[in-house]
Amino acid sequence: MKRLGVYILAGWPSAEVYRRAVTAAAQVADFVELGLPSRNPKYDGPFIRRAHGEAEPVELGLVPGEVYVMAYWEDHAAKPEALFEAAAAAGARGVLAPDLLIDFPPELGRYVELTRRFKMEPVFFVPGKFPHGLVRRLASYRPAFIYLGLYAATGIELPVYVERNIKVFREVAPEVFLVAGFAIDSPQKAAAVVRAGADAVVVGTAFLRRLRSSVEEAVAFLREIKRALQE
Repeated sequence: MKRLGVYILAGWPSAEVYRRAVTAAAQVADFVELGLPSRNPKYDGPFIRRAHGEAEPVELGLVPGEVYVMAYWEDHAAKPEALFEAAAAAGARGVLAPDLLIDFPPELGRYVELTRRFKMEPVFFVPGKFPHGLVRRLASYRPAFIYLGLYAATGIELPVYVERNIKVFREVAPEVFLVAGFAIDSPQKAAAVVRAGADAVVVGTAFLRRLRSSVEEAVAFLREIKRALQE
């Protein structure tokens, strides 16, 4: 069964809407990537970058369902223990840092140690052009999943051969649970990504655009994606 993940930014578009959205989305999506607002969300596209600046302060609390906290390592490198403590308090199964392996590769060992200390599962992000040796090394940590970014930033579709990248990843690490995301904004795209070999897709920008209108519209979009994956 192919799985659906949704990216939700804590405190956006308001603390009240965020609380309703995360509860409603968890009833449709198989897992939630809970984004922590960042001063420099460098691997997000323009829409989510703006959202980071607009998010209201909010206590995460215990988030329902299967949850992974997504945060930029740059914001927490001085004291990553606090990040893991916050993730544990939210009931997260892991912490996903999209900039860890790109900008802070020497911190990989520290990340893995903290994951074990807090009894979580490692989860990793790799870009579309990934070093094969790195992916094999990440697979040796037995991650809950590896997230493959299909494009250069979230919500921005570029003319790259996405299906080929997924198939190459499958050849390099066939046993890893593969999550694919960035610019998945329709049921058709979601279905094409899983046909190419992904185990799950994550929708972020397309969900948040609808969330600005209403929680109901955003969750209805999730249901459309879920139906496409089940077919």
